[in-house]
Amino acid sequence: MSIPKFIAITAASCPTVSRQGAIEEMAHFAQECRENGAVRVTYGSVISGRHPGALVFVQFFDDLTGFEGVMNMIPKSSAYSRMINNHAVAPFSRNLFRGKPIEFEPKLEPMPKYLMLTRARLGALDEAGMLGLLNKTASVFKASGAQTMRMGQVLTGSDLGTYMLGVTYPDMSAIERTYDALAGNTDYAQLISGVDVDMRSITKIAGIL
Repeated sequence: MSIPKFIAITAASCPTVSRQGAIEEMAHFAQECRENGAVRVTYGSVISGRHPGALVFVQFFDDLTGFEGVMNMIPKSSAYSRMINNHAVAPFSRNLFRGKPIEFEPKLEPMPKYLMLTRARLGALDEAGMLGLLNKTASVFKASGAQTMRMGQVLTGSDLGTYMLGVTYPDMSAIERTYDALAGNTDYAQLISGVDVDMRSITKIAGIL
């Protein structure tokens, strides 16, 4: 699978009573996004970290024309309209990221169940140094059970200049194994000491298209 050139992450609040209905509509909306420019869509709800209970919608694009196609489709989308009007979904963040290269061969079966998002700013490391160390640790993530690994830098939206790492897992035990293994990894220690991590959250994945 090629590295996505652009990634859009949208977060939205949603009342607990209407969350299941909203997630069902997210499935319909994801299909519309695929038909109008997104090459892959992952969606679910935050279960730990910042904004627990929020809905998360991640789209991958080969170019900004695809992003433009989705943005043009939204005002016409009945699924999006139902999310807003029937289920009180209220988007509060939409960031567009430029994808960065990570040497990681994805495993898409079975469907990942959890997405961990980690946001950081550069500290002592520059971008090349950060990506070099991250690539050195990719094999640790893979061996511990991680299924996909993507990195992007904010291009538009909030927290300009920050980087977001997204890693998917088949279960919670794989997350635990990964961070146990990373705890003793010298490359990871150097990576963490060279950046400023200000957010880490886990999203339970409801669907991937």
